[in-house]
Amino acid sequence: MLILTFTLFLNREKHEKIHQYDEMLLRKSDCEFFKYVRVTKETFHQLVNRLETTEHFSSMRSASQGPTPTSASTALAATLWYLGNLNSQRDIAERFNISQGHLCTLIKDVVDYLCSIAQQVICWPATSEIDQLEFDFAQYSNFPGIIGAIDGCHIPILAPDYCQLDYLDRNHRHSVNLLAVCDARKRFTYCFAGYPGSVHDQRVLSNSSLGDIINTHPCTYFPSSHYHIIGDSAFQLHPCVMVPYKDTGNLTVKEMTYNRRLSQTRRVIENTFGLLKGRFRRLKHLECKLSRVSSNILACCVIHNLTVSEESEVESLLNDVCVSAADDGGSLTPAPAAGPAGTAGKQKRDMIAQNVTQNL
Repeated sequence: MLILTFTLFLNREKHEKIHQYDEMLLRKSDCEFFKYVRVTKETFHQLVNRLETTEHFSSMRSASQGPTPTSASTALAATLWYLGNLNSQRDIAERFNISQGHLCTLIKDVVDYLCSIAQQVICWPATSEIDQLEFDFAQYSNFPGIIGAIDGCHIPILAPDYCQLDYLDRNHRHSVNLLAVCDARKRFTYCFAGYPGSVHDQRVLSNSSLGDIINTHPCTYFPSSHYHIIGDSAFQLHPCVMVPYKDTGNLTVKEMTYNRRLSQTRRVIENTFGLLKGRFRRLKHLECKLSRVSSNILACCVIHNLTVSEESEVESLLNDVCVSAADDGGSLTPAPAAGPAGTAGKQKRDMIAQNVTQNL
């Protein structure tokens, strides 16, 4: 009888904990909480408050299953758990004592909310911020005129049977491309996700809104010809996009110095991708409907920007996992400079190379 009573007590305690799993998580230490939810408790509460004050969440509550509406805390915790870990949806649903179908609805609603604020959180710097951006980037290697670093990052996915060849990247993995620009503080200033992994980085850029602005109205993002973003050799040389000299074995000292300075500065975007993937492990293999892939990636980028400025967030992340930029399956084939923009880009690059050599 005593054993039966004790067993019932344990089962009741377990049920109460699982029924309010988000509250149980908040009772854990800061380190354990971050390990599971991928944000600090302070950030979690801030995100819950933002979610609760939106009309989007009100409609989500009214659509929730059961007599008790799903709380913002539970919805956010379940979504962050999904994005931050590689557990199956069934396992996550069991943890939060909800059905797998309802979990899918919660994840979709929270992700859609995060995407709805993406333009407020991930935005190109204002003209008044340009000088400070250039100064921040100059601290890396004294390379002039930089207001952003660009690169493509491949996110492995589960590709549908009917389009597997389209999403096969150079490493023979199915993936989509995340094209992004970041500032010197590792905040995204532009994100464009969803292009098939077989597509070259330059083509992704050309088909993005950023590529359109660079080619048609560069003054929208670049106040003068002095400013530019930097990328690797996968991108086409342009007055607004500085890339390395192609190394054919006979580079001059001036050209090698330029390449070294650019490379030292450009690593910031690789480190930013490392932080993103280190926090959101779901990005190491994203298994969801193809139509939801880009939204899930963008939601991760939004949370990254909301948290990367907080020292406690970055410190927790670095303590939790060794963050490094891994080979992401991107194309390293050099993109040729072409037309008047390529000629102007060459002239500007030569001028910068001369300046950085003189400033040694």
